[in-house]
Amino acid sequence: MLRAAGRDWQLKLLSIVLAVGLWLFVGSAQRTEVALAVPIEYVGLEGPLVLDGAREESVEVQVQASRWSIERLSQASLRVRVDVSRLQEGPNLVHLLPENIEAPRGVRVTRVAPAWANVRLARASTKTVPVVARVLGQPAPDHVLRHIAVQPATVEIRGPRTTIESRTAVDTLPVDVSGSREAVTRTVGLALPDSIYSVDRRTVEVTVDIRPEAAMQQGSSTGARR
Repeated sequence: MLRAAGRDWQLKLLSIVLAVGLWLFVGSAQRTEVALAVPIEYVGLEGPLVLDGAREESVEVQVQASRWSIERLSQASLRVRVDVSRLQEGPNLVHLLPENIEAPRGVRVTRVAPAWANVRLARASTKTVPVVARVLGQPAPDHVLRHIAVQPATVEIRGPRTTIESRTAVDTLPVDVSGSREAVTRTVGLALPDSIYSVDRRTVEVTVDIRPEAAMQQGSSTGARR
């Protein structure tokens, strides 16, 4: 009787294993398609040319894979790269072929739309410019803004020569001091157009010194008596 029970248990276990194996096989054999919006990565910008003006930011990539692979697929799993080091100054038309799209093993790219990308390149130039903090809002009542400091005070920017030469400063993203009663320190990004980027850093630290108005007036009076 014990032997029979043991054989039954083994048969049940074997049945479960076979059922799971069949389920996985059917799932992997079924192919399905899905389309994802994938951002374009522009590489090769270390040379004498830079991107200039509007350009394609993303494309729709249609892929075919097993149902299991599709369920695990994400936008980050696909990479669309355009190597600008192989292009010339001025307007360029780049063909985005399915075989040039990086995809995980078992995933086949069937279509890219649009299939062409307009890329305009210009001669590059670099320049060091001051950073100007953009402050929004008003401090709390009876408080005043005393001083604004930016660290670092300058950044090196790179972009099309004609654009860089006319650039005298770079603004930060807004720092809101609405209702503040003390100093506000924020790490914020730089407000740069698409054709210009910072060479040495993407963020700066902005400190807005806020003091009670009475203290400021008292300090001014003391200074005047001296």
